[in-house]
Amino acid sequence: MSGPDVVPDRLTNPLNRPVIGLIVVIGLVLYFVFNSITDEELFPIVFGVSVVLPGTVAFFSFVTAKQYHPGILSKAYLSLGLGFVCYLIAEILYYTLELLGIEPYPSIADVFFFALYPLTLGHLVFNIKFFHSKFTTFQKIWLPLIPIIAVSAYVILSFNIPDAEFSFDFYYGFIFVIAASVVLSFTVLGASIFKQGVLGAVWLLLVIGLMLNTVGDIWYCNLEIFGAYYDAHPVTILWDVSNMFMIYALYKHRKTL
Repeated sequence: MSGPDVVPDRLTNPLNRPVIGLIVVIGLVLYFVFNSITDEELFPIVFGVSVVLPGTVAFFSFVTAKQYHPGILSKAYLSLGLGFVCYLIAEILYYTLELLGIEPYPSIADVFFFALYPLTLGHLVFNIKFFHSKFTTFQKIWLPLIPIIAVSAYVILSFNIPDAEFSFDFYYGFIFVIAASVVLSFTVLGASIFKQGVLGAVWLLLVIGLMLNTVGDIWYCNLEIFGAYYDAHPVTILWDVSNMFMIYALYKHRKTL
């Protein structure tokens, strides 16, 4: 096991591209399966996948945190693990409420969904602090620009659809879009930094997984304004694929230590 905050000199266990392709294929298969069965058949499958995948991300995050203990990278992966524990709790609450016939959005589940953002941001900040000394002028410009674009797109999209208006769902979703867009900005920054590191592709894939998850959250907030979300929607698949990317990245990360 590596000492605190020690990374390998080179990537001895590189990513397997066929595995990445397989994850994409699994996502496509899930989409077609989800949209070819009844709602009664769909619910337990979506529920199960939505619980197993975040739980696995949390597990591998904690394993990685232990391998880096003590040190800043241990804190980074502990933060990521706690974030996905919150995500797991949120998914369980969301689908349990749906099973009971209670509207899951908004609900207590959103408290745990929202907790994922600061904890994920903590993971990114710890890693960026460890691997990156200072921001370039270009990074300083687009770091705040991404949230501005994401929030603007959310507002514009909301009012370009017939019968859209400032509703509770709009304002409620606005809070989540702001938080998600800030995380998205840091995931883009992380992708630009980590691709140059010794773990290169592994860290990049992990950050891409986080990025896809955050994009899915922003997309979901737009859908909820108009009640357009359903369990077999493509955004559900996006979340599942992003989690699978993170699981694979964390697994390969662990194997390099």
